[in-house]
Amino acid sequence: MPRLARKFVDAAEMEAAVQRPRNLKSTGPGKQALEPSVVEPADRMPSKEWSDQMAMNDEQVEVMVHETTDKQANQIPDIYVNGIPQRFIRGQNQAVKWKYVELLARCRETTYTQQKYRDDDGNEGYRNIPHTALKYPFSLVSAPQKFQDRLKAVMAEV
Repeated sequence: MPRLARKFVDAAEMEAAVQRPRNLKSTGPGKQALEPSVVEPADRMPSKEWSDQMAMNDEQVEVMVHETTDKQANQIPDIYVNGIPQRFIRGQNQAVKWKYVELLARCRETTYTQQKYRDDDGNEGYRNIPHTALKYPFSLVSAPQKFQDRLKAVMAEV
């Protein structure tokens, strides 16, 4: 009897947001190299889009966190949403609520390589070049299209 292949959606293969390098001058406060904060006041009730997102968070999807050969890596990653844990067993398909998968997609590690440069005034500084990857690479095994679209959007965020 022939077997049908499942179509996996691998989060690690999705287009990730591009981060810009940070230029740090050799003198002065490092705070000047940071992006300014954005504060949005809440002066009205949340939108229908927000309430739809909250309902979507409790829907089940099937996911698999990839195995790793790194002995230092967490072998059973656990993700907490509002103090409630969800543990993922690597290499096994699990049905979990979407809110844990979205947070799993937001768990990223960024390392930096430094590159020396000279600014327009001839002063030396360092450019920190970011390299970001998923902390726990995973695949959506079975999920409706709306979850695949949402995952693409989350992966594209900085």
